[in-house]
Amino acid sequence: MAREIYYTGVDIGTSKVCSIVARVGSEGELKILGTGLVASQGMQKGRIENIGEVQTAVKASLEEAQRYIGRGVITGVYAGVSGVHISCQNTKEVLDNPGDMDDVTSNRIDQLMQASFPPLDAGREVLHIIPIGYDVDGLSGVRNPVGLHAKQVEVEAHVIMGDAVALKNTVRAVQGAKVSVHSLVLQSLASAEATLTGDEREMGAVLVDIGGGTTDLTIYRQGNPWYSAVIPVGGDQLTRDLSVAMRTPWYTAEEMKVKWGNAMPELVRADEEVVVPSYQGQPRRVVKRRDISEPLQARMIELLKLVLLKVRQSGLRQFPTGGLVITGGCAEMAGIKELALKTLGGPVRIAYPSGIAGLPSQLRKPIFSTAVGLLLWGIKHQGEKRPYRIGEKTSWSSLFQWGKASAGEGQARKVSAK
Repeated sequence: MAREIYYTGVDIGTSKVCSIVARVGSEGELKILGTGLVASQGMQKGRIENIGEVQTAVKASLEEAQRYIGRGVITGVYAGVSGVHISCQNTKEVLDNPGDMDDVTSNRIDQLMQASFPPLDAGREVLHIIPIGYDVDGLSGVRNPVGLHAKQVEVEAHVIMGDAVALKNTVRAVQGAKVSVHSLVLQSLASAEATLTGDEREMGAVLVDIGGGTTDLTIYRQGNPWYSAVIPVGGDQLTRDLSVAMRTPWYTAEEMKVKWGNAMPELVRADEEVVVPSYQGQPRRVVKRRDISEPLQARMIELLKLVLLKVRQSGLRQFPTGGLVITGGCAEMAGIKELALKTLGGPVRIAYPSGIAGLPSQLRKPIFSTAVGLLLWGIKHQGEKRPYRIGEKTSWSSLFQWGKASAGEGQARKVSAK
């Protein structure tokens, strides 16, 4: 009997750590075996500040996820990463052969991808190299040149880089739970796996994942990621603004934001009032719900303008045809879609994991987009296992799996038929 393969995604965010364990069923459906959701500690805007606290949170999340399936099932995980240290660059490289080149093979494509490494500053590491498209003997737009007869092949690749110390700290945080890291995955790429439709990828779309400490952004064009960035503003900043405006503790402001916040105050009745909970002996207060929503709207407008700035920095003059796709925990706030439409125009969609056979309803929420996407990434790229070892040089040979067909890709198509 074949040994079952288990997949584990760990979303290490500023406000939460979410772990999901799953396997692929006989009919291609996703079988969720366990979920662990705990409050995050020791993270600041996607970067680890206290590794002991993060290790404790990751361990607790993984233990909760495997409570009903027994220990030993989780041996390796796909972990999400974020932070303002993330950067990207699109590169082009040409593979020439002075003689008559035989059929293009995977090994030749690997050579071409390795040549796509951009010069790295000290302390930087490559996180992903993703082929965007190929030119074969002058024919552009080739999706997969393997098997073609050619004399010259050019590849354009999307290269995502990060701070080496920040990436290794993430690996160490997971290894503290006695499990290995198969691969680190940019959170917006993971979220896109769970939320973007095939049409949105082909037409072009801006995927925006608004988390607690950061907002992760990836622009897709012609089916592939083309630009990636991280904005150091998230839902926690909205809570801090509300805490100052309402003169209330952070945890009370967070509760108010979740219960009564609206990114469009004009959508709230002018006479609607709510009771602010008391704290430290202070009397309860009655405030207008619009007064709660106004500081949230101000910060959200700023965030949307930062998203627009990133789109323009990518080289685009306007949003692609597929529009703006918003996900992440903050996407659940009322009025965000309406505010984005008013501020930016164009199509706007609030996204959550969907189109995934077997996914339970409790995980079909924007807050779980990254964690579910990490599972799909693991299934799609199950051959991608980078030998992360703290203090040693990393081998990058497993980075070049994106454009290759694998058994995992076939499973991914069944699980996520979009």
